[in-house]
Amino acid sequence: MPEARFVFLLHSHMPYVRRNGDWPCGEEWILEAWAESYLPIWELIDDLSSQEAAGRLALTLTPVLSEQLEDEYLQERLAAYLANKARQAGEEVGRWKSRGEVDLANVAAWYEERYTTLLKRYEERFRGRMVHILAEGMDAGKLEVLASAATHAHMPSLKNEACRRAQVRIGLESYESLFGREPSGFWLPECSYTPDLDALLCEFSPPLRYTVLDYNAALSAPEPASSWEPRRLGSTPLIALMRDRLAHEMIWTMQGIPSHGAYRDYSKRDHKGHGMQYWRITSIETPIENKELYDPAAAERQALDDAGEFAAQLLKKAEGTGEEAVMLACYDTELLGHWWLEGPQWLREVMRLFGDDCSLPDDVARRSAAANPAPFTPRLTAWNVQDGFDTWVNEATAGIWHEVNAAEERFLNKVNSDEDDPQKLRALMQAGRELLIVEASDWAYMITRDQAAGYARERFASHLDRFEAAMKMADGHGMDLSLLSQLEETDNLFPRLDPIFWH
Repeated sequence: MPEARFVFLLHSHMPYVRRNGDWPCGEEWILEAWAESYLPIWELIDDLSSQEAAGRLALTLTPVLSEQLEDEYLQERLAAYLANKARQAGEEVGRWKSRGEVDLANVAAWYEERYTTLLKRYEERFRGRMVHILAEGMDAGKLEVLASAATHAHMPSLKNEACRRAQVRIGLESYESLFGREPSGFWLPECSYTPDLDALLCEFSPPLRYTVLDYNAALSAPEPASSWEPRRLGSTPLIALMRDRLAHEMIWTMQGIPSHGAYRDYSKRDHKGHGMQYWRITSIETPIENKELYDPAAAERQALDDAGEFAAQLLKKAEGTGEEAVMLACYDTELLGHWWLEGPQWLREVMRLFGDDCSLPDDVARRSAAANPAPFTPRLTAWNVQDGFDTWVNEATAGIWHEVNAAEERFLNKVNSDEDDPQKLRALMQAGRELLIVEASDWAYMITRDQAAGYARERFASHLDRFEAAMKMADGHGMDLSLLSQLEETDNLFPRLDPIFWH
C-alpha cells in the first residue's frame, strides 16, 4: 500500500476584543481561550520542540489574534485572570468542605491546582513569548504556522479587490514581522473560496505554496476529485489540501468523540458559587439537572481511549483509499480545551500514536507540486454546514455588508489621494484599522448563529462610528488629537499600517 500522510492542523482565531467589553463577550472571551486552549496547546508545542512529545503539528494564527497575544496589557490581564480563577477555586474548596460535600470539594481542588499550575507555567515560560514558542517549534521542524488574512475577513464578501488585497498584504506583513520568515501556507478565512480569488492568490505565490479547503470542495468541482488527494487550485500555482470528512465527523458533530459521557460538561455551571463546572456530560440525552459529578481521572482515561479509536479509524480509511492519501484533520484550536476540556490530552495522545507518520503541510504541498497534479476548480466552498456562504451572507446580515462596502469605497477614495499631511495620514491609518476590524467575518457569523448577536451588532456599529470619526479628521473636518490618541490606544492593531497596503 502507498504511504499515507497524516496532517494535524489547528486553526487559531479570535476577533479583536482588547479594550472592547469584558464579560460575557469581550476580553473574557480571549482570556478563557488563552487559559484553556492556547496554554495547553503551546505546552504541547513546547514539548514537541524539545522531543518530549511525538509527532508534528500545523497551526494557523490569525494576525488579529497573534497581535493580541503579544499585547502587554492583555498579558497582564491573563495573569490576573489565572490568579483569580485559582483563588476562586480555593474558596470553592472551603465552601464545599464546610457543607460536607467531599466529592465536590475534590473537583474544586483539582481546578485550583490546574489554574495554579497554568499561572506558574505562564509566568515562567509563556508570558511575552507566545510567538517565540511557535518560532522555536518551526526551527525544530516540529511545527508549521500558516498565515492568514489580517482580521479574518470573509474574502468573497469583500467586493473591492483592493480591500481583499490589503487583508492579505497586512496578514503577510504581520506574519513576517512576527516570525522573521515568509509563510508557505495561507488560511483562507472560513475556508471560503470561489474562483474569483484566483488572481489574488496568484499575486502572492510565491511565497505562498498551498491553501486549505473544506472537504466539500471536492464535491463542488466539475472534475472528479477526492478530499484526500492534493490538487492544483483552479488557475493558481497553489496546492489545495482538503479537510478530511471522517476526521471532521468523528470530532465535530453532536455525537462525536467530545460528547462522550466522561468528559467535563461545558454548559452546566454552579451559579450559586463562582460559576464553576463540576459535572460531566453523562450522556447527550441527560437533562442538565441530572448531570453526574465530573471525574478528571476518568475523563483522562476516556481521552486516551478515544485517541486510540480515532487513530484506528483514520488509518483504516487511509488503507481503503488504495493510493497515497493525505488525511488532513483540522479543528478550531478553541475547541480543544475551552469547549472540550480534555481535547489537548486527546491530541497529545493522537500525536504520539501517529508519531513520525505526522507530516507538515508544507512538506505535503512540495511533494504534491513536484508530481504536477491536475487542477480542479471548485465552484464555491466553505467550512460550513450548508456548504455555501449563508452563514455570513443572508437577510439578517445584508445591512452589514452594505455598510462594509460603503466604508471601503470611502476609505479607498481617500487613501488613493495625494494626501501628505502627517496628522491627516495618521487619522487615515486609524480609519484603516477600524475598517479592517469592521471587515472581520466574526460579526456576521455571530449574528447568523444568534451567538451574542447583540454584542456583534454593537461592536460593528461602534467601529463604524470610530471609522467615521477618523475619516472626518483625515478629510480635514476638525482634527481632534485627544480623540485620535484614544482611538489608537483602544484599537491598536497593526502599528506598521501604510497606505501602500491598499494600492
